[in-house]
Amino acid sequence: MVTASKVESQGRALLQWRPPLKQKTSFTLGRQRILDLNGNHIHGSIPAAISALSKLTTLDLSVNNLRGIIPSELGNLTRISGSIPTSFGKLLNLNLLTISKNFLVGSIPPGFGNLTKIKGLYLWSNRLSGSIPNEIGNLVSLNAFDISDNQITGLIPPSLGSLKKSYRFSDMNWVEPSFPTW
Repeated sequence: MVTASKVESQGRALLQWRPPLKQKTSFTLGRQRILDLNGNHIHGSIPAAISALSKLTTLDLSVNNLRGIIPSELGNLTRISGSIPTSFGKLLNLNLLTISKNFLVGSIPPGFGNLTKIKGLYLWSNRLSGSIPNEIGNLVSLNAFDISDNQITGLIPPSLGSLKKSYRFSDMNWVEPSFPTW
């Protein structure tokens, strides 16, 4: 349960980022749907306090100087919408990406093929469409890949045959019934 004092203290944590947020950034915590901090030149790590914004649908932290671990509490935000940013393909040290059970649309970015250190890629229960990019076969460290409950279509790329671990494609996807001969 989120109390008023907890929201207030988490709001103070958000506003302690340096440099201070631009004047265009104003919000009522708890009801905020869009948090656009693009280009604020914020330093430091992403505060877990953002997870208090339970109605958040859009979070833009691009063009900042953020470092450190992405707080696991951000996984509690389950109303994120829009497309997966292509810039995610530049997160070369990423081990795990879980952006499941949101309202994400569009296709899986081919740039995900650059994430060769990723072990888990969970995109299930969104509104993703298009086909599985062939570049996913480049993810040599991938142990788990779940894109179930989306609107993915087409063939499963033959490149996935080089990967060794667990994949979940079905459940609300329309991948072709014939699997590649690996």
